Amino acid sequence: MKNILRVSFFLVLLVVSISCNKNNSSVDDIVLRDRQEVYDENIAEIEDYLKSNYLIVDGDLNATVEEIDGTQTSIWDNTTYPLQSLMVKNDLRVSNLTNGASTDVVDYKLYYVVLNEGGGVRPTQVDSTFTAYKGWDFENEIFDQNNQGIWFTYPQTSQFDPLSISGFRQVLSAIKTEASSTVNGDGTITHNDYGNVLVFIPSGLAYFSSTIGSKAYNPIAFQIKLFSRKENDHDRDRVKSNNEDLNQDGDYFNDDSDGDGIPNFLDVDDDGDGVVTKTEIIQTNDGNGNITYYSFDTIPFCNSGSIKKHLDSACH
Repeated sequence: MKNILRVSFFLVLLVVSISCNKNNSSVDDIVLRDRQEVYDENIAEIEDYLKSNYLIVDGDLNATVEEIDGTQTSIWDNTTYPLQSLMVKNDLRVSNLTNGASTDVVDYKLYYVVLNEGGGVRPTQVDSTFTAYKGWDFENEIFDQNNQGIWFTYPQTSQFDPLSISGFRQVLSAIKTEASSTVNGDGTITHNDYGNVLVFIPSGLAYFSSTIGSKAYNPIAFQIKLFSRKENDHDRDRVKSNNEDLNQDGDYFNDDSDGDGIPNFLDVDDDGDGVVTKTEIIQTNDGNGNITYYSFDTIPFCNSGSIKKHLDSACH
């Protein structure tokens, strides 16, 4: 089965149809519906699915979901792998500017099941992640799968990459990366103690009006195995992107020190003083091309004593 087609990140919400094991459908055939109305239907579908299906987990923690046909314990009532949930907003973007947030105002409940927490670290929104995954619809038909693992980077992803599915990406905060990995003699890699989660996603946090299985506005499910993450420096200013959430609210787009509409993690001059951040955080420079930079924690504060120098336009 092929991997999900990559297209530009800026195609959002109303969209092209693609083929995977998804049915082709003309955009003209789909009536754009109210997101709250769709969510109300989807959450009822999801809860019914969780109560009428059960979970099979093999020795390698690979999951299969099947419809209850006897006395099996539902996912809803499973105590070995208990059902959990979190409330989230749709974090897709219509642009990378600070005011480019989705206009979707729905509060979404995201149900998930942790099969293994993982022994590494939790990724941030702006980290690249290396994941294997399996996606299926609520008729338990698989529509996409990658067993080897693939890198995804946010926000430079397409609507049809799993990491651009808001529900897929946001549930990664519930698990951690692997503790370690081992390269085997045949060149394969064994991932040890990695995060492993099932997530049940309303269509508003997934493909919304695009068809999955036999219909649009379809809730879907994924099993996600989180192997590793890579810290990014999106604007190459020598400050890692995951250090540029200054108010630590998990939203990297609302931190804009100079108010120019470009969030700090994408802005080469964070304080708008005409001196690029990369220059402001030089620690030593011998003039022969040998330059060292302050780590984020050691960047000096400006004279005020409360703002790091690369974030204060009065401090060069």
